[in-house]
Amino acid sequence: MRASGVISVHVTAVPPDLPLEHAHSLMQKLKVRHLPVVSQGKLAGMLSDRDVLLAVGGKKDGHLVYLDLTAGEAMSLSPIVAPPDASVGDLARAMVENRIDAVPIVSERGELVGMVTSTDLLALLGEQGEESQPKLSFQIHRVDNVGARA
Repeated sequence: MRASGVISVHVTAVPPDLPLEHAHSLMQKLKVRHLPVVSQGKLAGMLSDRDVLLAVGGKKDGHLVYLDLTAGEAMSLSPIVAPPDASVGDLARAMVENRIDAVPIVSERGELVGMVTSTDLLALLGEQGEESQPKLSFQIHRVDNVGARA
């Protein structure tokens, strides 16, 4: 299967000059962990929740201090990208090897056409025929204290 078969095409992107606080608020509102940053129609970088936390300071009360940073100043430059015809296996390997949870899908001209996330790949795995999957047996134990099972 190709990226085009699992791609999220309804992706919210932000401009690099958007205040970081607004970008982070948008991420929380949309319940997403990644926002592509697009400038002049092309992917400029990716802003992840991790990028936000690394860029901002915190107060003792737990609130974040955003300073005057923008999405473009906090984003990861040169993100791992893939074309629409990339295989889902290649996408999964890229995510594991690079310890990332999203790959922007871009055209040959660098235009954002969608995104594939680890959640998309897990959903695909869950949709595959269960009859072809080996049956696993496991138990879940609740741990109340370190080293003790309830």
